[in-house]
Amino acid sequence: MPDLNLAAPSFVLSKVYRRKSELHEPFGGSRQSGISESARFLVVFLFTGDSGERYGYSDRFDEDGTFFFTGEGQRGDMLFKRGNLAIRDHSSRGKALHLFRTIGKGKGQKYLGEFVYQDHEWIDALDVDKKMRKAIVFRLVPVARLEQDELTGISEPLIDLTLDEARRRAIAAAKVDASKDTRHGRRTIYERSRIVRDYVLRRASGICELCEKSAPFRRTGGSAYLEPHHTTRVSDGGPDHPQFVAALCPACHREVHYGEYAQTRNKELIERLLIIEPKENR
Repeated sequence: MPDLNLAAPSFVLSKVYRRKSELHEPFGGSRQSGISESARFLVVFLFTGDSGERYGYSDRFDEDGTFFFTGEGQRGDMLFKRGNLAIRDHSSRGKALHLFRTIGKGKGQKYLGEFVYQDHEWIDALDVDKKMRKAIVFRLVPVARLEQDELTGISEPLIDLTLDEARRRAIAAAKVDASKDTRHGRRTIYERSRIVRDYVLRRASGICELCEKSAPFRRTGGSAYLEPHHTTRVSDGGPDHPQFVAALCPACHREVHYGEYAQTRNKELIERLLIIEPKENR
């Protein structure tokens, strides 16, 4: 198995890419599947298009930008394995979801953006043989919608927890019970994000997890000001696993996004988190 590349692939919104030469050859993943997980990069490619309707797939956006993506499996009840599992567990595995729309045979794939799994539901739908079966529909939230909330949502801890208690809550927040319909309303994704973020800020204890210097200032409530950074995403936002979220001072946070050696520094941070975050939590 090839070594995992810790660099985060990035794509241009609305740009059309050739699937074979511009996606799979440089980044890996299956060239046929609608859910294509790379074994070499921290990325899962999702492909949607009108052709899926004959297999019972009817993907769509809602008015808020949430994308409803039908899981894979042409015959019989869908199961949480392979691609469906890759979507559900992408946060806990540190893999980004990048969504593309097929614009026509031989015309390429239009990039729709990076998304985060919010929840899923089970519906009754016809399979390719026109037989009724249970199908999975994923709710995916665009990272762009979550990015600003990640910073503006930083606040003093709402409840007094020990570090171990905060860690247990964060690990639990990154896990999903696939046997259940997980519809709990739109606030769920923000709640999961806050739980992970709160633990990471507690873990840092006022010290930047990259430069190892004290936070530059304190908030009005007295706690040290650090910012959460998702090491496996080009942008920030959305729930994740503590292994892939760091607490950074504003200077380091900007450097890993916009600095001359941003990818190198982000890779250094990923490797540092492998040491910081206890093994039993992965």
